[in-house]
Amino acid sequence: MLSSKPELIWQGRIHLGDEPGVYGDASYAGLTTEIPLTLQKTDPAGPNSTTLRVVTQDVETFTGYPGHLITVVLYEPDPAASFRSREVVLATARLTSADGGHKDVLLDLTNRPSPLRVSVRIRVDTEVPPGLYDDFVVTKLLNKSPGYVFVASLGFSA
Repeated sequence: MLSSKPELIWQGRIHLGDEPGVYGDASYAGLTTEIPLTLQKTDPAGPNSTTLRVVTQDVETFTGYPGHLITVVLYEPDPAASFRSREVVLATARLTSADGGHKDVLLDLTNRPSPLRVSVRIRVDTEVPPGLYDDFVVTKLLNKSPGYVFVASLGFSA
């Protein structure tokens, strides 16, 4: 069961797409944005999963195209090189018109030591021909963890 009230990680207005200025009240990022966060496990005996929710406005994808790509990446120490990290893709999902303005991405964090430094990348569907890319706004990132076993904070904390 998911928490009754999701934890807010970030809230704002990031405009993704190929037409700058469509949203005068949003920061224009172009074709992609990435939000870093830290996940801390609060109960070692709790479930090894959490769900991140990306909330959007005005997503309108074309039928026959896969939709906007959401990628959740873990940054972990590289065992082959001291003081280096490597990116590990934890999950991917596609955001489409049918999602009703939000997309949930389940993360399996089994055997991943806490704290976890992850990022959520949102990229415009570029399989659509240039000039027809969807313009939309990312408005929130939420964490939905059973019993708040995982809590989130914006940015990478030490």
